[in-house]
Amino acid sequence: MGGRLRSPSAPVPEDVYASVRSHLTRSLSNPFLTDSDVKTTHDALGSVPRDAYRATLERMDRDGLLSTYVSRMDAPSRQAFLEQAASNGVLSLRPGGVEGPLGMPGRPETFVNDPKLPAALRDAVNAHATDTGRAAVVAYDAYLQRYGDAVAQAGSLQALRTLGPPQSLDLRETSLGLSWSDPQRERYESEWKAGLGRPQHSLVQAYETVTARAQVLSGARPAGAFVSAEASASHEMLHFKRTAHASARGTTDFQTQAGIASKAGPLGLEVMMDAHGKAEAQLQLELGIASVSRDSEGKVELSLKAGPHARAHASLNPRTAEFGGGVSFEASHKESQSHAGLKLSYGIRGLTPERAAQAVRDDIPGLFSRPKDLDPGVAWEALPSERRALYERQGWTREEWAQDARR
Repeated sequence: MGGRLRSPSAPVPEDVYASVRSHLTRSLSNPFLTDSDVKTTHDALGSVPRDAYRATLERMDRDGLLSTYVSRMDAPSRQAFLEQAASNGVLSLRPGGVEGPLGMPGRPETFVNDPKLPAALRDAVNAHATDTGRAAVVAYDAYLQRYGDAVAQAGSLQALRTLGPPQSLDLRETSLGLSWSDPQRERYESEWKAGLGRPQHSLVQAYETVTARAQVLSGARPAGAFVSAEASASHEMLHFKRTAHASARGTTDFQTQAGIASKAGPLGLEVMMDAHGKAEAQLQLELGIASVSRDSEGKVELSLKAGPHARAHASLNPRTAEFGGGVSFEASHKESQSHAGLKLSYGIRGLTPERAAQAVRDDIPGLFSRPKDLDPGVAWEALPSERRALYERQGWTREEWAQDARR
């Protein structure tokens, strides 16, 4: 039955105790304990004077009624009972932490699980800690989802820095406050951990998401697998392309290009321009069933005919650390000199030489790190041009630099 709370300081109200016993004792007239019995018992205990509340729980514990009462509680009724016990001086409450930005849950509230409490009351305290811990895990999962949404909506590296890094939920067994000498420590900690559950999202995934978004905002595509689809059409020398590019991290971008193409024997030259005015050239050499091409972005591609209207291709771009392949389909009308094509590709992207070199440099701050040059108060204009260019690639501006320098 557990230990005693302490010697009673006031007699137990007999009329109240009789009501409690009638609702917690099975009989022919009351063969099953119901939620109504639990609520009636709670209300009855609420009428007990404060100086007699401890004695009432002690007597219920001795008579086996307290364990019966606790075993029938759901989470709301358990919390109501423990709050009632705390208001009567039987329990002490450890308040929870404050909710952070984007609904980041704070530390869940717990009651002090004193070994001197009756076993049934201790079980209720630990079950409540499991309830609040599980609720914190659910809230944390929702926070990670909201954080990912906010990252996706960020339009600049400065916006990501303002958002800050994803927060971790600190849920450890020590939050239960159980001492090493507590004989029930291992059981309570095991039950607590088993009841917490696991979030669908993770802190690692959140960091991967914000890192990938930072790379996109800085003009670099994130490392990992990707797929792309390119639809093209041409008439005489005029060419048009529409490309969709999706990465395994969930980022998708589209590009539209228009330009001209010419051919002289086995050699072909294509010059395209996108909506932002960026030009791209490609030189192609036809070798019978095979062709080799190289574009101004550094991509080399080898393709082979796989039928009258299909080709298989493999590509490598050392500059962007991309390797891949795929298939393409073509249809043409010789009389009108019109062509249409669909190109499907897949591949893997690694670290570019520049990014690999930056990854091992200790003088380059991370996205959420404060640049060392800010601490001595170095003005933006006083930075070496190479250093300033590095910060600009990380999204720093003169205005943000001046604002952070004043902190």
